[in-house]
Amino acid sequence: FGEFRDADAARRRLLGEVEQLKARRNQASEEVGRRKRQGEPAEDLVREMREVGDRIKTLDQAVKDSEERIARFLLTVPNLPHASVPVGADAASNLEVRRWGEPRRFDFTPKPHWDIGEALGLVDFERASRMAQSRFAVLTGLGARLERALINFMLDLHTKEHGYTEVFPPLLVNAAAMTGTGQLPKFAEDSFKTHDESLYLIPTAEVPVTNLYREELLAPGTLPVSYVAYTPCFRREAGSYGKDTRGLIRVHQFNKVELVKFVEPVHSYEALEAMTRHAETVLQRLGLPYRTVVLCTGDMGFS
Repeated sequence: FGEFRDADAARRRLLGEVEQLKARRNQASEEVGRRKRQGEPAEDLVREMREVGDRIKTLDQAVKDSEERIARFLLTVPNLPHASVPVGADAASNLEVRRWGEPRRFDFTPKPHWDIGEALGLVDFERASRMAQSRFAVLTGLGARLERALINFMLDLHTKEHGYTEVFPPLLVNAAAMTGTGQLPKFAEDSFKTHDESLYLIPTAEVPVTNLYREELLAPGTLPVSYVAYTPCFRREAGSYGKDTRGLIRVHQFNKVELVKFVEPVHSYEALEAMTRHAETVLQRLGLPYRTVVLCTGDMGFS
């Protein structure tokens, strides 16, 4: 926090000096006007005010630089977890809330999904790496059909049964949108950025959908609104090399169906529980056992 304290102290000191100089400039301007009206010389004050104006310009830029330093620092500080969040260093401290279904038990050693998928011709990693690089996949035949079916199933479920409005947002967004949802500056190295323009390939549909109302004021009675979006997502996974490198885990491109709700703060936890139930419905309809957990402080996302 030393950098923040230094920048804040500099800003306060500079603002104090600027305000004094501006007060002096106003006072001198009145004096110059009075002298001119009375036919008295005012060249000395005009010269002084020119120097004061140059100093104010320099100080205003210094204030702006200090404020930018403060803003950059604050973007590296996460929000405070709610008091109910369990404290812990990693996933071992997560708190299980409930579970649904029982994991299947096999009387043989099951094969990993990448072996089964390649054997059945559902996924091709080798050809994907030749046309792109590692951590990409080509879905073929029933593999591609299954992906499309899952996307449509989730979109139909959330729009027809859960009351969400479907949106299909841009797949590239500007830096302000990435900053608004916490991707920048912390996860800059995990993001794909275009070369000629400052646009980023979205790492999750959360980014464009959450930014739908950025810099807008919503009229009373507008909320709540619920959106569901399917998008491809793109991540460098720059900090994850050496773990989960096989198969369709931590790939650079994947598909995602995202849920976003805009609600008044008083209804935020009610909305969170509703979204959790809607996500659980997907797993239940597909017959996939799962656990619902509260993430501890050490396992939460940065934002």
